[in-house]
Amino acid sequence: MNTTLALLLVLAAGGGKKGKANEIDVTIDDTSVTKNEPAAPAPVSAADAEVTKAAPSETTSGQSWSAIGGKTLPPGANTLTAEVGYPGISGAYLRGVAPGINIGARVGFVYGVEGLFREGGPGLKVQGLLKVRFVDAGQISLAVGFEPGFFVIGSYLQGSRSGLALPIGFRLGIAASSAIAIGVHVDFPMWIEFGQFGGFNLPILTGGGAEYFITSELTVFARARIGPTIRTLRPAEVTFDAALGVSWRF
Repeated sequence: MNTTLALLLVLAAGGGKKGKANEIDVTIDDTSVTKNEPAAPAPVSAADAEVTKAAPSETTSGQSWSAIGGKTLPPGANTLTAEVGYPGISGAYLRGVAPGINIGARVGFVYGVEGLFREGGPGLKVQGLLKVRFVDAGQISLAVGFEPGFFVIGSYLQGSRSGLALPIGFRLGIAASSAIAIGVHVDFPMWIEFGQFGGFNLPILTGGGAEYFITSELTVFARARIGPTIRTLRPAEVTFDAALGVSWRF
């Protein structure tokens, strides 16, 4: 009898401890459920913040100047440009003298009479350069150029020929990326020839080109334009002008 009573007391005590353990487990589980909240975002390090700030935007305004588009050199900047094509080979110097205004000069060895196909011959052409920017909206730029000068050509058909060059043209520039720009050109490279077969000539040329910036100071480009030349003493003729070139800013 005493042995049986002792056994019952041990079992009762064990059941009570197990019940308390279960209560503790439940309490712990309840606490875990109560604290199961969304984790706070991890703090951004200073390095990550700098990378985020330095990330480039999807759009670009391209380079700050252009050899074939509407962007101009800032005051004090200079460029040297060399071109090879038809109707000649030339070298030019351009300098920024005021915001949106560039002036310079070009000297060329020519072998075509102002881009006409019918006549050719060696000659010399010297011009002053003026480029005035009207619009610079980042990716889009617009400028007008005026390049007055004179030429002397030894034509194979008519002997020595000379005259004044009075070209004016419009340059629309489109920045395709930080290294590539597109130029759209509308030109009126007017010229007046002296002598028996002289007169006023009005070419109406359209075309364009593209340039690639190897660095922010060096660009290579290709351009072309074509159209009719309306002549006062002769029938209209086709005029073509194209070149490959390189321009260095310093």
